Amino acid sequence: MGRPGVYWIGTGQDRATGATVEAEPQWICSPLQVAADTRDGHGSEWGRLLVFADRDGQEHRWAMPMAMLAGGGEELRAELLRQGLDITSIAQRRTRLLDYIAQARPDAKARCVLRTGWHGGAFVLPTETFGEPDGEPVIFQGATVDGVALATAGTLEQWRTEVAAPCAGNSRLVLALSAAFAGPCLGLLDAEGGGFHLRGGSSSGKSTALAVAGSVFGPPAYVRTWRATDNALEAVAALHSDLLLLLDEIGQLDPRSAGAAAYLLANGLGKGRSNRDGSARAAVRFRVLFLSAGEVGLGDLVTAAGHKSRAGHEVRVIDVPADVEGGAGVFERLPDGCEPGEFADRLKRAAAGHYGHALRAWLQSLTADTAAATDALRARRDEVAAELCGHSSVGQVRRVAQRFALAAAAGELATAHGLTGWPQGEAERAARACFAAWIGSRGTEGAAEPAAMLAQVRLFLAQHGESRFSPWRDADESHKPRTINRAGFRKGGDDDGGLAYYVYADVFRAEVCAGFDPKQVARTLGQHGALRLASDGGFTRMERLPNKERARMYVVLPELWAEDCDDGEADA
Repeated sequence: MGRPGVYWIGTGQDRATGATVEAEPQWICSPLQVAADTRDGHGSEWGRLLVFADRDGQEHRWAMPMAMLAGGGEELRAELLRQGLDITSIAQRRTRLLDYIAQARPDAKARCVLRTGWHGGAFVLPTETFGEPDGEPVIFQGATVDGVALATAGTLEQWRTEVAAPCAGNSRLVLALSAAFAGPCLGLLDAEGGGFHLRGGSSSGKSTALAVAGSVFGPPAYVRTWRATDNALEAVAALHSDLLLLLDEIGQLDPRSAGAAAYLLANGLGKGRSNRDGSARAAVRFRVLFLSAGEVGLGDLVTAAGHKSRAGHEVRVIDVPADVEGGAGVFERLPDGCEPGEFADRLKRAAAGHYGHALRAWLQSLTADTAAATDALRARRDEVAAELCGHSSVGQVRRVAQRFALAAAAGELATAHGLTGWPQGEAERAARACFAAWIGSRGTEGAAEPAAMLAQVRLFLAQHGESRFSPWRDADESHKPRTINRAGFRKGGDDDGGLAYYVYADVFRAEVCAGFDPKQVARTLGQHGALRLASDGGFTRMERLPNKERARMYVVLPELWAEDCDDGEADA
């Protein structure tokens, strides 16, 4: 019939004899094979595996959701055209393409999945599957296969020599690459999601760290930015399940949604939505490790929106100072005769020319013996986490240590498989250095909430101690200036051990403890000896004030400013 492809052959009537004859064949599209029926493990999400070649001869395999056949099929044709299939431009014939796909009855069947990552013993990417699946072949099915920029260029050997190996000795760069190898390990260890955030000044090398980590997976386009709506961020996270999601420029994130974004990515559960009939739609689920960068931290954005930065934020998005003490930005060790800017440019050029091979080699090694890889990762992670935590029993510190330890374990196993070119122990050293930097930046090895509560009480008293707290000895002297918007009284001074602040109960609850549970704040003060308790152990005391008033007061003692009150290691 001349041009290769799919043809529609209808029937017509011979004008001379009136007999039914075949009509002239109508070309519909270039060669297209419907290779298999697809559906998920619950007999839903049916689709068709379409196989075709573009004009360059490159084969495309796309698991198309059958839902795309609803309506006029414009979305389906658009995606096929984008991938390189030639389709007729004659409107009357285009609908025949939908008929051809819908009426096909292929013998083969495959199980489809709607997110990347581990499914049984197989690891699924949008265009290929690693490992031997249990039973039927497992393939990724979606309206498009290009939501995540996975590709290969250059060679694995050149990537190891020019990208990975030169990062040794630079803890932030090694942590970034270790996190890239740790992403596909979340599912193996059933670990919780979360991320690292490199916070530092402009031109400190943060983007270089993201670039080298992204080269494990694909081209520079693999790195995304925080500039996205909540719905878009949810969709992106689902496409990066069991991979490393790289997000640059956290300053572009809307401060009003910063806290919610942290919980979304770490918890791996999208928004609850309803169908048109009001019934509940299944929420999107994913499991993602992410690496972020920016000049500000997540807590800064949350505070800028007028909200309170919570300990849950810092556990889910670990703030790692990008600038290394005694170094140049993220760089601690530079090649001989190389300036920081030159070294950063060299790494970025290498990452843009050699990418993608490390991921495939890593997945092949993990799926070759999944049980052995899981055991090795778990043992190394638990060992490193125990070393980082020491004797700390604080849950927040232990959870953060677990994520650093996971990155260290993945980096060490990748090194053992010959992927990084690092000496053994390099990934662990980087994790220890970055964990120590996190502790130093945080200011305490204890729970974050007690430290934050104590700091907030100190701040309130420092800001308003003179203006809103009347001196005890002068409170009954009518000729003294009146205290506007009085919050209480201050008593004592340098001669008798410092000031005690008598705070009205309502002011304490509404203003001093704003954003916190007042009982938790009072309990923390009491555990640090900074609150004078009542005879029955209560947090408030009935006091006779110098202005002859009797009122319930919180009495904050000078011990609030003692050095041993700065660690926040209370069990509140």
